[in-house]
Amino acid sequence: MMTRFFASVLLLLFSGISIYAQRNRLSTFEQLDTSIAKAVKSYDFEEAKTLLEQKITLLTKRRKTTEAEDSLLSVVEAALIKLHATERIIFVDSIVMPKKQLLNALRLGEEAGSVVYYSNYFSKPDTTGCTVFENQLQTQLIFSAPNAQGVTKLFESVRNGQEWSTPTILHGLDDAPGEELGYPFMLTDGQTLYFAAQRDEGLGGLDIYMTRYDADEHSFLTPENIGMPFNSPANDYLYVVDEFNNLGYFATDRGQSDGNVCLYTFIPTETRRIYEEGTVSEEELRNLARINSIRDTWTDQKAVQNALQRVASLKNETEQEQGKGDFVFVINDRNTYVRLSDFHNEKARSEAEVWLEITKELEQTTAQLQSLRNQYATATSPNQATLAPQIRILEAKVEQLRSDLLKQEKLIRRTELGK
Repeated sequence: MMTRFFASVLLLLFSGISIYAQRNRLSTFEQLDTSIAKAVKSYDFEEAKTLLEQKITLLTKRRKTTEAEDSLLSVVEAALIKLHATERIIFVDSIVMPKKQLLNALRLGEEAGSVVYYSNYFSKPDTTGCTVFENQLQTQLIFSAPNAQGVTKLFESVRNGQEWSTPTILHGLDDAPGEELGYPFMLTDGQTLYFAAQRDEGLGGLDIYMTRYDADEHSFLTPENIGMPFNSPANDYLYVVDEFNNLGYFATDRGQSDGNVCLYTFIPTETRRIYEEGTVSEEELRNLARINSIRDTWTDQKAVQNALQRVASLKNETEQEQGKGDFVFVINDRNTYVRLSDFHNEKARSEAEVWLEITKELEQTTAQLQSLRNQYATATSPNQATLAPQIRILEAKVEQLRSDLLKQEKLIRRTELGK
């Protein structure tokens, strides 16, 4: 695919520098490849276009194939158009973390729904590496799964009472045979959907797309690439908007080492505005498209401060809610439940009620045992002889309750995770 080739050209930058360090002179094509890679990395797509045209001319004169260069030229030309349509966005924060911790840093109000890991709902191994969206009412799931051809597409499941419907593929997004889709998020209107995919018109790697549901056709419309600054030659995904708190998030691995990701927080806009010609220089535009510095986007300091306060408020609410939990039950290394309503599986919720009863009985029995032990320590010999059998009975009961509790915990995890 063209996007894969476009992304791979960035590797030429590093390989080219390595070669240059070992030689005093590079061939004409190596020089061009290195220069093209540098131009792409700096978002100087005009220069990349010129250099590609030069390379194509040289290859043509030597009667060599230009298929790869022609494909890359088409993507560079599209990137140049996207550059000059860069959206005016205020980014208020950014944080770099291991990708596996990404959802822990996502702050969403209840009204926005939730984004969770695949293992929260499904017993099958997570082969997509993507996330699952659940709406505010907890009646709709949108997630990635392989279709009949083994290509990852987006599916929907709807809750009817306590049962989830058989997943159905999202119509309108299942046409392209090789396009793998993931990281879905639906706005509260129930029609506007964001997702990530690697497509021919993209900038390279995963790009973020937006589509809307056509109720008359019972299908989603042709997706639109949301462009820069959200998309880049790297992987960009997990576009999420909390409309109630007027905060947006998206993740990218641009400029990050393997395994790391940067989560950006931004202020969503009701209408798309771009940087009009003459308002910023070409270099400034490239820096804004790359998100070279979030401070460069702070055109409204009051809006930034208000947004940061909303982020802090959401963080405090999350911490307070976690602190108000009725109990602490570790499901796996990513999920810890603090109330019965956290359980998605009704049977697991019932098993958790039994676990709570065992826990309460264990606490009471342990307290009784400690009380008898305290009495035994100061009792006379005759009284000690009376207390000793009672203590042994309670010790055996505590051991049995601990064993029962451990078995119940394993049972709950298996049921909740569907294993």
